[in-house]
Formats: sequence, structure tokens, C-alpha cells
Amino acid sequence: MLLDPITLGAVVFLLAVISAVVMTITWKMNVKERGLDMWAWAAIIGGLGFLPLLFVQYIGAYAAVLNNISTLITPLLILEGIMRFKNYKKERLRLTIYTTVMSAVTALIIFFRESPNERFLVFDVVAVAIFLLSAYFLLKRSSGTERKIYMMSAAAFILMGLAFAGRWFLALNGAFEANFAAHPYTSFLFIIVIIWTVGWTYGLSIAVNFRNHNRVMKLATHDYLTGLPNRKYLNDYMEHLFQEETKDPFVLFSLDLNGFKQINDTFGHKTGDEVLIKLADALRDFAWQRYTAVRLGGDEFVVIISQPIDPHSITKKKGELRQAVECDKLIDAGVMTLKISIGHAAYPVDGQTMDELLSKADAKMYREKSERKQSSEIHSANYNI
Repeated sequence: MLLDPITLGAVVFLLAVISAVVMTITWKMNVKERGLDMWAWAAIIGGLGFLPLLFVQYIGAYAAVLNNISTLITPLLILEGIMRFKNYKKERLRLTIYTTVMSAVTALIIFFRESPNERFLVFDVVAVAIFLLSAYFLLKRSSGTERKIYMMSAAAFILMGLAFAGRWFLALNGAFEANFAAHPYTSFLFIIVIIWTVGWTYGLSIAVNFRNHNRVMKLATHDYLTGLPNRKYLNDYMEHLFQEETKDPFVLFSLDLNGFKQINDTFGHKTGDEVLIKLADALRDFAWQRYTAVRLGGDEFVVIISQPIDPHSITKKKGELRQAVECDKLIDAGVMTLKISIGHAAYPVDGQTMDELLSKADAKMYREKSERKQSSEIHSANYNI
């Protein structure tokens, strides 16, 4: 099937304009999000790249040259936007690679402007690499729902890469004459470009919205200072545990930082915040991928561990928890030695609601605090508390 390339070019141009508007609005609404500016410029340049096709009778082969250059710059900008959006480093190195590749390819495209087969052999191999790399880096470092969202755009990039690979093989066999627009594959490629334009714009816009959604949800369920889950998260998490059919036992450990008020009074709230962050980091490292650590508020924390509820196992886990926290840590005010009081409550023997478990664990924690009477210390040149 052979369709009018001028008409198809106009359709792609209009879609690119819509894409540019969508990505520019997305960028302006999320100015702190890295990479979105690249996507907005990619959409703009992609649209402008099809305008020269309308003037082919005046500029001849240079219309295809300008279209080819913009068609490479567009996915290259999208690729760089993906790299920044996903926080990949080495931007300067990538910029050097982009500049080198584009300079070499532009020179060859201009040199082969009257020879479609040779020009496509150069252009398509680079285009295939860019599109497949975009799909790869979209899916890398992602999982779950995030990966499913990225797959929408990745599928469009893979489709586009396969389409250019198909044209490369045709060009290798000398399938294109001087009037390459008359070849049926050209019409097919235009249709793929239309699908790709819709696919990458829609898919990446959803990715931005998904990230914003996760950020809002995290603000609602995580503590702003330490980054640990907060009381709301704990409520939801424990409700889930209570509703599980297996009713597996678990132990709730209640932690309180000894001497925190004195630290705040002596060193100030900035140091107090740093102490809480260090404590939270220790709990996060201890709980990583196995347990759940939560900041209830102030210097009160909770760790939930699925384990046997016999006294020996609980005592052993309490010792591991204390060892993870009570070690020297360097902060701006000096060397910090933390001391914590720990209480525990086991489900279901000590309670079957969150309030019951917290109440019993807190009672044991305050009992230990009064018995041990150990305070956290910060050793510096001026203070020792």
C-alpha cells in the first residue's frame, strides 16, 4: 500500500505539535523533575523536522537530510531525558558521545544525500541503536507497576527500532531508488512513526504522573525528617497483618532514645534532628528487606519482626537490634553514642490490635528505661553529656 508521503508527513507534524504541547505543559508543571525539558524539546524538534518535506520541490534532497537529522536528534533528546529522569550519572560523557555521533552521521547523511540506500545504511543503524537503548534504560532499575508503565513507551521504541532495522535490510539490498518515497515501505514507516509519537508521549506522561502519585503517597505515609514510614503507614501495615489468613506471629519492638531531651537542650534542635536521622538510618539498615521500621514521632520508633515469639528468640532479636543502634556515629557536633530503651509485645499472645500491642510494648520499654538509666552521649571538644 502506497500513501502520499506529504500527507503522512503533515499528519506526523500535527501529532508532533500535540506531543510538544503535552510535554511542554508536563515540563512546566514539574519544573524540578529532571529530563522533562529534553522531552519537550524533542517533541518540538521532531515536529519541525517534517516541515522540510513540504518544500522538497524547492530544496530537493536537502529536505530528506533535514528530516533525517531532526529524526535522530529527537530520539537522542528523549534518550537523554530518560537518563536524567532515572538519575543516571555521567552527563558530560554522554554529551561528548552524542556530539561525536551526530557530527559524523550528519556529515555522512549530507554526503549521501542523493543516494537513499547508502544514506539509510548510515542513518538506520544509528537510529536502531538509539531506540533500543531508550527501551533498555527505561526498563532498567524498574519493577512492579513502574516497569509496566515504562513498558508502554519501551514497546513504542522497540517497534520503531524494528521498523528502521527493516528499512536497513532493504537498503542493504538496494531496494530504494532516488525517489525513495515511492517505495511502499516508506508509507509503512510513516505509520510506525505516528504510532511511536503517540506511544512515547502518552507513556512518558503517565510515568511522570506515576512518580508524582508515589511522591504524594510517600508524603502521606512517611516521616519528612527521617524518611521512615510514619504512624499512618503503621496503621495500614498492621491492619494488613491482622487480616492475613495465616495469622503468622510477629513481635512489635518499641524503641525510645535515652537522653534525647538533653541533646536538644545542649546542642540545639539541628543536632537533635541529625541524631534522629542517624538513628533512623541504623534502623533502616537493620530492617532492610526483612523487617519494618517506623518513626511514631519525636524519639519514638517501632520495629516489627516476623519471628517465633518464644522468650529466647525475642531476647536474641532485641540484642541484635540494640547492637545495630548503639554504636558510635560521627555527626557535626562530634562522636555520638546512642543508648536506647526497648520494649516488646508479641502477636497474638500480648494483644490482637495495634493499640494493645503498642501499649504493652511501651510499658516494657519505660520499665527498661527506668532500670538501665543510660543516656546517649555526644563527645566533642566542648560538650560531654
